[in-house]
Amino acid sequence: MRTSDPDVLKAVVRSTTAFVCVLVLASCTSGGSRTETANPCGISPSSEEEALVREVLGTEDFATKAYGDTGWLVDKMERALPVMRPEKHSFYTNACGYSVKDEQRDVRMTFLAGWFVRTSAVPSFPDDVSYSLNGARGTASGDRTTLLVQCDMPGELRAQSQNVWLTADTSFTSSPSRTVADQAAKDRRMTLTYLMARRVTEALGCENEPLAQPPVVKPLPAA
Repeated sequence: MRTSDPDVLKAVVRSTTAFVCVLVLASCTSGGSRTETANPCGISPSSEEEALVREVLGTEDFATKAYGDTGWLVDKMERALPVMRPEKHSFYTNACGYSVKDEQRDVRMTFLAGWFVRTSAVPSFPDDVSYSLNGARGTASGDRTTLLVQCDMPGELRAQSQNVWLTADTSFTSSPSRTVADQAAKDRRMTLTYLMARRVTEALGCENEPLAQPPVVKPLPAA
């Protein structure tokens, strides 16, 4: 059908544009990119995540490593969830990481995601600092941060997800060894772990949107 009606032509153009946006959503969504969506550690320049990575690593330039794309990570976690039991109380997988290596140093941090059975005791260490972050529970030590999140999975995985925490961990290594992390450093690491964990909850489709709010890092009083 041919038409010269301007209003009809505008409607056709709008419909076509909307259809194209559905096909290439990452390209049509402001503030995002295909690379950032595909890579669990993909970060935009001048973002809060980039600033935190620079502070944590102590460098302006760093390398990014992904062990698989976001779809690969989601698939691993969805397949692991149904087999979680008290006797198999935890599952972790390396997602991605950042590093800087030169003649003077080799500093790395690795982000892991997984599940932890709620009835199991959470490991603790003498230098741990506990946090409350918008309902999530966190701990930070000298070389590791851990965030435990309630993630209500959609569909047939929902019931099993009620028995576990989604766990997001960030490990830190440095050669030569750096000074012991002070409270400000632990707070930065905890904030970064929260922001990285948010990507996982969004990719998994956690229906309760547990990390939708900006991170409010509150160290809890020592027990």
